[in-house]
Amino acid sequence: MSYPTIEYSKDGGPNSRDYPLLKKFTLYEFYEVLNNELNSGKKLDERCGTCSTLIADRTEFGRELINLCKKICTIIQNMDDVLDQCNGSTCNKSCDYMNLWLYDQAMRITNENFFINIFYQALNLLGGSSKSRKNQCSIKNFQLNQEELNKKQILYEFLHIYDGIKNKLQSQEDDSKIKLYCKHILENFGFYHENKESCTSTELCKYYDELTDFKSKFSNPAELTYIYQKCKYEETTCKNGSNAEDDVPCLREEENSFLYLIFGNDPEDIIKVLLNVTIISVPILAFFVILFKFTPFGKNLNKLKKERKKSGHKKKEENIQDYMNNYAAYLDSEMKNRVHLGYHAT
Repeated sequence: MSYPTIEYSKDGGPNSRDYPLLKKFTLYEFYEVLNNELNSGKKLDERCGTCSTLIADRTEFGRELINLCKKICTIIQNMDDVLDQCNGSTCNKSCDYMNLWLYDQAMRITNENFFINIFYQALNLLGGSSKSRKNQCSIKNFQLNQEELNKKQILYEFLHIYDGIKNKLQSQEDDSKIKLYCKHILENFGFYHENKESCTSTELCKYYDELTDFKSKFSNPAELTYIYQKCKYEETTCKNGSNAEDDVPCLREEENSFLYLIFGNDPEDIIKVLLNVTIISVPILAFFVILFKFTPFGKNLNKLKKERKKSGHKKKEENIQDYMNNYAAYLDSEMKNRVHLGYHAT
C-alpha cells in the first residue's frame, strides 16, 4: 500500500501530486521552511567545519552526511530565526517537527546505525555553541530503522494535522476537498488497525506512543460521532484484528446497497467480482451465438418452424427465423460490448 502521508521527492520537497491540500497545514508548511533553509545556499557558519573532522568522508554517504551536517549546523546556529518562521497554533511543537524532519533527511542518505550515530554526535556537539536565546531545541536521535520511521511519521503527522482537517470539515470547502480530507481520515484509521497488533509496548515497538495517542483520540465517542456526521462514515467489521468497544473502530462509507449486502464492505472486492462476472460471461455469450447460428439446435428450430407452417400453426405477428436472427445479433453485440468493457476495466 502507499502510505497515507505526503510523499517526498528525492530533493526533499513534498510531491504536489499527493494530497496537495495537506501542504497547507502548519506541520507541512514548516517542513517546507526547513527544506528551503537546507537548500538556501547560505554561507555556512565557520564553526560548522567541525562536521568534516567528526564524520568520516571515505564513503559517498559519508560525504553527503558531512554536507548535511554543515547545513543543519547553520540552522542550529540560527535556531531562533528558523523556528520563528513556524506560523500556526501547533508551533509549540516546532522543535519536534524539526527533529522528525531531520531524522528523515539523514535516513535518505544512509540507514546504517554507525554513521547515523556519528552524525548525531557531531550535531549534538555543535548544538552546544548555538546562538539561540529563546528556543531551546535539543537534537534527538530516534534510532529507528526505515520501516519504523515511516510508521512513526504517518501516525505522528496525522495526529498533528487532524485538528486542521477538522476545521476544514467545518468550513465551506467544496465537496471534492471534503472527500479528500475524509479519505485521509479513513486511510489513517486503516493504517492504525494494520499495525496495532504487532506494536504492543515501547520495548518492542518504536512507534507505540503514537499508536497509544491515536487510540486515545479516536476511541472518543464525541470525536467519532463528528467524523461519522461530516464524512458520512459508519463503523464496520475490522479485517485486521478485533474491534473492542474501547478501541478505534474500522470505518466505511455509509452504504446499504444490494452490492454491499452481497459482497461485503470493500468497494475493491465489488469491482473485482463484477469484473470477473463480465469476463466469465463473454464465453457464455459466445456459446449461445454459436448454438443458435451454427449447430443442429438452430437447424432444428428452422425445421420446427417449417413443420408448423405446413400444419397451419403460424405464430401471430412473429416470425421464428426473424426472432432467432435478431436474438443472435443481439447476443453478438452484447459479447463485443462486454469484451470492450472488460478490456478497459483491466
